[in-house]
Amino acid sequence: MPDSTYCPPAPGRISLLGHGPALLRRPLSFFEATRTADPLVRVEFGPVGLFLANEPALVHRIQVDIDTFERGRFFEALAGNFGNPLIAASGPPHRHQRRTLKPTFSRRSVRAYTEVITDETEARIGRWQPGRAVAADQEISDLVAAVVLRCLFSTELSHATVRDVRETMYAISRRLLPQTILPAVLGTLPTPGNRRFTAAVNRFHATVDHLIRERRAAPGQHHDALSALLDTRHPDTGAPLDDVQIRSEFLILLFAALETTSTSLSWAVFESVVHPKVLRRLQDEADSVLQGGPATYDRLTDLVFTRKVIDETLRLHGPMLFTRRAKRPVTLAGVAIPKGAEVGYSPRAMHRAADLYEAPSVFDPDRTGPDDGTDRPRGAYFPFGTGPHRCLGEHLALTTMTVALASLAARWDLRIAPGTRRISEVNSSLPHLSSLPLLPTPRI
Repeated sequence: MPDSTYCPPAPGRISLLGHGPALLRRPLSFFEATRTADPLVRVEFGPVGLFLANEPALVHRIQVDIDTFERGRFFEALAGNFGNPLIAASGPPHRHQRRTLKPTFSRRSVRAYTEVITDETEARIGRWQPGRAVAADQEISDLVAAVVLRCLFSTELSHATVRDVRETMYAISRRLLPQTILPAVLGTLPTPGNRRFTAAVNRFHATVDHLIRERRAAPGQHHDALSALLDTRHPDTGAPLDDVQIRSEFLILLFAALETTSTSLSWAVFESVVHPKVLRRLQDEADSVLQGGPATYDRLTDLVFTRKVIDETLRLHGPMLFTRRAKRPVTLAGVAIPKGAEVGYSPRAMHRAADLYEAPSVFDPDRTGPDDGTDRPRGAYFPFGTGPHRCLGEHLALTTMTVALASLAARWDLRIAPGTRRISEVNSSLPHLSSLPLLPTPRI
């Protein structure tokens, strides 16, 4: 059968307006609704259109076939917020920077970071007061920011600066989905929200620039990601990166390490609290494995149920959308995709697909995992992506979440603080919790 230029539209399309109204009406369920029996559907947001893959095999191919697909609008929106760093590029610049930074994220390095992760976790949750509500989502975000800054950049910042980090990264995450599917000019309009965002970014730029100047003044004293960036030479010119380029790399590394980890850990804590049986099993496992001691690296493999909770959290609360761009004409599911076309996939939709997961909207840590002999196809579960662009910080993220969740379970009984209004998902590229006020009680 010859290739076809026709691709069926995703449900919810309105003539002239495309899928914009459907996305605005139900942003959190929009991409789930686009997963129909058609392996590929067309989604249109005004002048912006993309082909959305619904079939696991297509999703897998789009991620691994770098000869055909390069970074698309999502990564351009992401990189644009950080000054277009090399690590967010396609092709040789990305491979060059990935090789430069890979030792910082190796298992050997993460083993060395585990003590820092444990210290930061114990220090933060040790300051909680019995019976006094804590904003756990903010506490978790500050914890992850402190861990990342100490592990990757050998630096500790003030509480106010860490708060700026958290708020800036959150604001960027909120902007990514609109920037991907709407004309970029909207992000430059002088609206109050855009002005607040620009001010937050500028404050953080000043902080990072100060750190870079300090490190340049005392070279050779650290062996971390910032040192690797200072030693990096541009793959095209061979010249050392200047301070603005280093800042771009620093910021996107911080965002990548912070955003998924802090958001997913908050969701894991939330799911554990609202499912008391899950919390009790976490506590029992922590008591057995940790036996009152710290969550050392060698003990992490014994925290089997804790890891199941994290895996299930990553499945249920995945990102909305990623995109790639066709570098040449290609055929997907019998549809002729022209060069330059945007092709997308939704981890949220794939991870919640009823034909791939039984009761997909239910939080069930005991469901068959990706490595438990399941016949689930490749492309059905990819919380950190796959292929050459797989998340470089995956092992650091999983270690941080495992240590923090086990340490929290070992120390506290938790419940939602009395009087809390409904906790909901907030629309974002990676949906956040609206809040997470918890009431800690010491375990007896």
